[in-house]
Amino acid sequence: MWIQELSSITSNHLKRGVSRVVSERLRWPPSLPEFLSLCLDFDTTEAYNRMINRKPALDDVEYFTRQAVSYQCKNVLDDKKARDLFNKTFKMKLELKRKGKLPVRNQKLLPSESITTEIDKEISERCSNAKERSKTKLENRLNRIIKNRVK
Repeated sequence: MWIQELSSITSNHLKRGVSRVVSERLRWPPSLPEFLSLCLDFDTTEAYNRMINRKPALDDVEYFTRQAVSYQCKNVLDDKKARDLFNKTFKMKLELKRKGKLPVRNQKLLPSESITTEIDKEISERCSNAKERSKTKLENRLNRIIKNRVK
């Protein structure tokens, strides 16, 4: 079981796992899931220090972690609590990335033409052709939404 699981990770990951067991004084030997976690998880100390020192984020995980906790870590919490919050949030964002659910940073929005449906066009047409009668609250609201969407 160990050989099968460890064959999929690099020697650098293995070195990281062993050094973390030693440096963090964890019990030896760790279980397979614990060891894989130590090998593959990132050390967040450098990422935390980059955030505090206002250096650029190295990847999307670090960027979105900062978005979530930067203010609290810098202005509200003491250092230990701030590091704990950063670590917890970083691991959560890393898990989202592994599952493919972390948004892409600086992704361009779709142009409004590409998201306008036939129903949107029909509503717009009906609202614009209804000038001879007074409009309901719903129609007025729809007109405002359509005007804002077009801008």
